[in-house]
Parts: sequence; C-alpha cells; structure tokens
Amino acid sequence: MTNSTIINAAPMHNPLGTQDLSTRALPFEFESVPTHLPKQYIYAKRGPTTPQLVVGASRNQMYGDDTFDLRKKWANHSTLYSNMFNSQGNAQMIERIIPEDIGPVANVLLSLEVTETLVNVYERNPDGSYVLNTLTLEPVVKGQAIGHIGKWVTSTISDKDQIHTFGEAEIQTGTSAGTLPTGDPTSVELVGVVVDPGTTAPTTSKIYPILQFRASSVGEDGNYTGFRIWTPTETSAYSFDSRILPRGKYYPFRMAVVRREEASTTATIKENLSGEKNVLVTLAPNATNPITTGSISIGDVFLDAYQNVKDVRYPIQLGDFGDVHVYQDNIDLLLKKFSDREIAYMKALPPGTEYSSDFNPDSTEDQKYLMNIFGGHSFSGWKYDTFQLDSTGTTLSSVSNIFNQSGSDGTMNDVEFAKLVSARVKEYNNPNSELQENAIHVESVMYDSGYPLQTKYDMLNFIALRRDTCVFLSTFESGAKRLTPSEETSLAIALRTRAENFPESDYFGTPVMRAYIQGRTAKLRSSTWKGDVSPLYEIGKKLAAYMGASNGRWKIGGGIGGAPNSIMEELTDYSALFTPALARNRDWEAGLNWIMHFDRKNAFIPATKTVYQDDTSVLNSVVTVLAICELNKIHDRAWRYFSGVDNLSNGQLKERCENFINNAIEYKFDGRFIIEPEVYFTDADLKRGYSWSLRSKIYAANMKTVMTSSVAAYRLDDYEGNQTRQ
Repeated sequence: MTNSTIINAAPMHNPLGTQDLSTRALPFEFESVPTHLPKQYIYAKRGPTTPQLVVGASRNQMYGDDTFDLRKKWANHSTLYSNMFNSQGNAQMIERIIPEDIGPVANVLLSLEVTETLVNVYERNPDGSYVLNTLTLEPVVKGQAIGHIGKWVTSTISDKDQIHTFGEAEIQTGTSAGTLPTGDPTSVELVGVVVDPGTTAPTTSKIYPILQFRASSVGEDGNYTGFRIWTPTETSAYSFDSRILPRGKYYPFRMAVVRREEASTTATIKENLSGEKNVLVTLAPNATNPITTGSISIGDVFLDAYQNVKDVRYPIQLGDFGDVHVYQDNIDLLLKKFSDREIAYMKALPPGTEYSSDFNPDSTEDQKYLMNIFGGHSFSGWKYDTFQLDSTGTTLSSVSNIFNQSGSDGTMNDVEFAKLVSARVKEYNNPNSELQENAIHVESVMYDSGYPLQTKYDMLNFIALRRDTCVFLSTFESGAKRLTPSEETSLAIALRTRAENFPESDYFGTPVMRAYIQGRTAKLRSSTWKGDVSPLYEIGKKLAAYMGASNGRWKIGGGIGGAPNSIMEELTDYSALFTPALARNRDWEAGLNWIMHFDRKNAFIPATKTVYQDDTSVLNSVVTVLAICELNKIHDRAWRYFSGVDNLSNGQLKERCENFINNAIEYKFDGRFIIEPEVYFTDADLKRGYSWSLRSKIYAANMKTVMTSSVAAYRLDDYEGNQTRQ
C-alpha cells in the first residue's frame, strides 16, 4: 500500500505509482438479430430440445448434417423451410421436437467387478516384466498372495422411465468366484507370498459402479458417441509430467471422446475445445495439476473440455456427452483397499528386493489416489502384484472404444409432429411461460409450412400475448390433396375468424393485424423435395433475403411488393393461377392472398395483405406490420436499458430514450418509413415518479393494389408535339 501522507519535512521521495488514463468505457451493444427471425420446429438426429438461435454452420453443428438432408428420416415440410431460411443466411430459433415414444438418452455405466481372492505372484525380470516359461511361454508363478482381481464391465439403462436413476447405480453381486484362506490370514497378508495357503473358502465378486456417462441429447445418435480411457506410462504416447505423481499424490489418466456416424463405421477421435485429442484427468476429487494449477478432476474438467454451455460471450457448443457421474464413494473404497494391500505386500518383501512403484511404503500419507485401477500398473509400467486385471473384461486402452447404448429415435411422422408442435406453440398463450421473455426468445415470425387445420389454429397462439410476432398461415397441408380455390376461401375464412380471437390492442380497440394467410399450392422447380409446397415458401424466402440479415438492417431496394420483387421464381405447377374478379373480392375479404399470371411465363403475388380488414389502413401491409413488430422489440430493449436508472431527470430520460430509439432504427428499414419516437409523462406517470410512456409514430405508405385506367382517343391532326409515331 502506498503511503501518500506527508508527516513533516523530512527528506524523502514518495512514489505514488502509475495512474492509467488511457482506458475507455466500451459502449454497450445489444445482440444483433434480424427483423425476420423464424421460429422453426423440427425433428432432429441430435441436439437439445430447448430453443436455440442458430444460423449457417452452427445449425448443422448443433443438430447434425443428416437432420437437414431431405432424404433422411428426420426431414419433413418444416425442415424444407429451415433449409430455405438458412440458405439466405437468416438466423432461426429452432426447437427440436421429440416423439413421445423416444427411448432413453443413450448412456453407459463403467463398473469394476472385484473378486477378493488369492492371486498368482510371478517371477520378474530386472525390468519388471514377467519371467516366461521357455516351453509354455506362460509367466512363471512364484507363489500366491491375497489380492484382488478386477474386471471392467459395462451396462446401460434401457428403460426411458428409469433414466432418472442415472447417477444412482448400486453395488451388485457379481458372478466371478475366488478363494481366500480360512482362519488367520495374517501370515499371508504380511509375508505376501505363500506357497500353500492351507484351507480356503470360496468368495464371490462384487460389481462397483465407477463412472457413468450420458449423451448430450436424446436419440439413436447418442449410441454413436463413445470414449477411450487409459493410463499412460513414462514411455507411452500422450504421457504426462512425472512430477504430478509425487507432488499431486494421484495417478492421472487420459480420456478421449470418439464418434462414428453409424454402428458399422469406424470411430474417430473428437478434438476438444483446445484442439487436443484427449484430456488429462484424475479420480481424485477437487484436484489441481501441481504443475499448471488447473483443475484436473474428471468431474470438473471432462465435460467442459468439449463444450461451452455457460459462457454466452462465445458461441454455444454442445459436447457429445452431457453428463458424467463419478461414484466417488466406491472409488475411494476400492482405491483404499487396493493400495493398502499393495503397500503391505511391498513392505513384506525381503530387503533388497527390486520393486518399481509409485507408492512409498514408508510414508504415512494417504496414497490411495496413486493407485492405477484402469491399467493395473505403475508409471514405469510395473504391473501390480496384488491387484490384477482380468483380460476377459472390457478393454481399456488408447485404441479401445466404449460406446453409449440404448438410445432410440421413436416414431417420427407428420401426424405426430403436428400434435407435438400444437402442444408447444400453445405455450405462447401462457403468460407464465418463459416464451414471453423476448430478451431470450427473439423469434419474430412463424410459418405454417403445411400443418393440418388444428395446428394452424394453434399457431395463432404465437401472436396471442406478445406484440413483436407475426404468424404466416397457408391453406396447404403437407401430404393432403390440393384444395380447390373455393375450398381455400372457406379455409381462409375459418383461419381469419380464429385469428380474430387475438386482437392487436384491446386498449386502442385495434383488431388482429399480425396474421397472414397464403393460398394456392405449387411445386419447387429444382429440389430433392418432390412434394407440394405453399407459395408461402418463396414469400418466406423473399422476406428472409430482405429483412433477415444478422445486422438487423433491411436490404436496400428489396421487399416483396411490385415487380420484379413480386415475381415468383422458385415455383411451378400451381394449383390455380386464374382468379376471377368476383373471387378476388371474396378472397380479399377473407384475408386470403393468391398468385396470378404475370405473363405467359411468370407468376407473381399481387399483394401481401394481412388479415386486417380496413383497406384504408397501412396495417394491411405485412411489411409494415413486420416493421411494427420490430419497433416493439426495440421498445422492449429500451425499457431494459433504462429500467432502474436513478440519476436522470424526466427531461434527461426523455432525451436519452428517444436517442436510443433513433439510433436503433437508423438505416434499418430501407428508407420505407418515417418514425418519430416520443417519450412523455402522463399525469399518472408524474404522480408515480417511477414510470414513463413511450410512443413511436410510424408513417407508412398504403399498399397500392388497385389501378383505374382509361384510354382517350384523339385525331392525329390535333397533336402538336414532336413524338414519334408508334
């Protein structure tokens, strides 16, 4: 601590150190998200079941390439839309839907079956290797000692209703048999080696759970995730700093995660977040590497070496394993038994007997974590005498894989998918659901890619409580026959009527506006998808291209209204392109949008009308409505930014909040609108002192859909200009 107090005039120099005046306060920036941000429900090969914001490669990394292959079993009409949005670089909030009969999360339990018994003790060469019989090439037995034979075994939880017992495996009676001397075994324990133990009695093994693993996501794909576990020696590849043993008092081991695409394919090692092919860990709890001071306990570091699910500053990355349970009580029990027996054997050896061990037989410290139960040898490679591994058990080595088991995908079809989506989307009408938190759930649009009628109805819950969302419905149902134009009209009336249950504002008396209905059915021109689609597919693609940029800015000159933007390029084989004038009037009143001939080769969408019924209003334009949705998101961000301020006057808050809005909308909307934010204080606001009011005025052009034309005929002689004759 610097002593800056001057007591008197005694000569001295009082250095105060350096004051850093070079720092700058970094401006806070909200996460940039596009105006057009779809919420998509999908079947998936793997991945979390909670909503995830993904775009580009992160989508495939999260859910697997096969998920989005239209030829694979996970693909359906919603997958088609997800692929389309991703092709435009449009971020999506994806939620994985899992069938009700899906199996348990793939898992595996690694246990050690231990038989306490008399074990053979072998003659050794000076390097610690066994002396072999010259005829049989079998190790030469020197005698027997009381010890333990361990056999590694694996098992799994195969019942999804019992997966909650993960981490609760109990010690079981095994099937292996051994023998122990009867009476007083003291001489055997202390001397270590006896030729004739005398009378013996049978023993039965016990199976001790050691490590339990579970995949990061449910589904059959979890079965293709596995691990390798091994204990290197001083001469093996991927060894470790030998100083760890005397300083840390534990034996480290290495683990690697492996993956294969199918049961028949070769497994490959997965690199961890550091780009390394394995992780150095130990069974000692709360242990740190004495060389680097970093955590090294398996329960602390194994999962985090392969995943980032906590630090949102960096891209979220799921590992292949989601859980690991360390049965520490069993581990401590066994390590104590094995190490005590091996140390007792070492102490009983005749003076001068060569023995290479990581244990110090003269130490009074607890040395149990120096016991290598995975390899059965010391760091020098010297095999233990009293603890021996049964080679008939599961092999643990740097080239041996142990895979998860029991994962399954369940039944996947469009009928079940629709039911599951209906159940999920209804949550948007639950005021207590986290889906109301638009700081996290930043989606803004939802597309009906071909759901049955009930799910279409349920999708309207998307706009029930939130004011920053818009739902796009269609008259198309995947796998069903094409509707006639009159049938589409009837369906549109039903959908609009259902939408009227969700008015925009009961405060202002504004009816529903954030819903859109698209009619007709078509085929994709060039796609592996051979089924029908709604023209909503291409409309969604156009909107994604226009307002789906991650910087939140609409593409200059984009949009969907008017040629050439209104011309359809992706579709062919429309169910209908001619709509008589009378039918147009009927469909318009029903809130139904349709496709028409542009010329002999092209079709176009003549309008993109919401279900709003007042034709004189700007709210019947879906583009304007989407801008209003974005404004509501900006308003919410403004509240989060200024909530809790206690150092601003009302005038200062007004100025700063309005500036906040203006900065947020600058260059955002392609110059389409004039937007004026206004912060004001009502009498109630002034009396309360803790509240304020914000209103943003948006000036938008009416959507032009009707043109009146005429031709006036004149005599040529009456023309006085210089125009060339046509």
